Amino acid sequence: MNVTANSTLSWLDSSEQERSTVLELVSALNEPGTLDELGIGTIRDTFADALFPGTSTIQTRARYFLFIPWILQMVEGRPTPDPERRARQLQLQLCNALDRAHGASEGVIGREAGAALQRWPISIYWLGLYRWGIRRYPGPLSSYFTRLRRPTSWLTLTQAIEEQVEERHYESPDNPRGNWADIPKVPEDFPDEATFDLTTEEAQFLSEQVVLSHPHTYLAHLLKFGDAANSNGSDFPWQHPAARTSLPGVQAWLDDARLFSLVHQGATLLYNHTLANLSEDEDRAEAFADRLDDWSGAMASSASDLEHWDRAGMWGRLMIANPRIRASARDFTDRWYRLAMSRIGESIENYTEARALIRNREHALKGQRSRLTYADARHNRQGYPISGRLQFRWPQAQRITHDILIALEPAHA
Repeated sequence: MNVTANSTLSWLDSSEQERSTVLELVSALNEPGTLDELGIGTIRDTFADALFPGTSTIQTRARYFLFIPWILQMVEGRPTPDPERRARQLQLQLCNALDRAHGASEGVIGREAGAALQRWPISIYWLGLYRWGIRRYPGPLSSYFTRLRRPTSWLTLTQAIEEQVEERHYESPDNPRGNWADIPKVPEDFPDEATFDLTTEEAQFLSEQVVLSHPHTYLAHLLKFGDAANSNGSDFPWQHPAARTSLPGVQAWLDDARLFSLVHQGATLLYNHTLANLSEDEDRAEAFADRLDDWSGAMASSASDLEHWDRAGMWGRLMIANPRIRASARDFTDRWYRLAMSRIGESIENYTEARALIRNREHALKGQRSRLTYADARHNRQGYPISGRLQFRWPQAQRITHDILIALEPAHA
């Protein structure tokens, strides 16, 4: 995790919901693809949250938004001293069922790791369930399980009742019936049998939850006006046909995301090129130099859009959406934009000021772990960060919306 030495998280006198927000933020920082070498992850994720609320880089399929509530309702319905263990058992049963139905490369979480899985589906979808209005319980997952936990003595007293009522739902102060929205009924053979195929009723429910919870987002627009035939295949969200018919506010987010993605790619490529040279990796240095030339050409092709880019408007939207964006991240991206624009259409790989900005930014973030500054850091950590254009969780959002839209097609009904 890339943090400065003086970065801390301290608990203040805050509500359970605020505490949940912080815990979920810390959890999100451990997701693959959420850390970067130049410290713009918070900006990138704010774009992604604005466009695709409730998603994350490690979500896979839409039906998990129902699998998790179904599993947790089953846990709620049978009190136990260890509800978290019971939930893991049910998730493993689900994993095995999905593996039988779909096999590899279809988004089955835990297929390879099994019981050794580090991030369980419940934790992966916990925040998204709340943001989509499916989960009504406002606290973190840890407090949810704490409220469900029952001592052995309590269970002994209620054992006779439990034997009479299978998978019963309890209504007690610690476990109210208000934990979940009115979700579609759990299939009778779940979780021993399961697929990713949504029923029409389930797809309608998920679509309605998104539209009701986040009506003015690109995700809601895709679900309201998209179609399954066009829901897969584009590399970036602004390339999708629905982008042309979205609301002006959504189009502003997409335009900003498109230009931010283009400009920042140059910074990542220059970082990699510098790192390759320092590592005496001639083949990779040459490859990154070629890609920098391609990037310069793309910048030149978009020169008019870049010159008329309302960056003040972009920062206004970003800071309203996420006031936690650090001033240092904003300053770095603004300085990189000015440097890139000063050499638009020209080679930037030997631009001393640009290289100094990249090197100083990494050093400010990492100190002695900065690979552009310290040979030991280069020796201790190998490899190069991904240097493609930012996609803002589009691959995940695209697959989830496709799952929903294909189930809403008339032929599917």
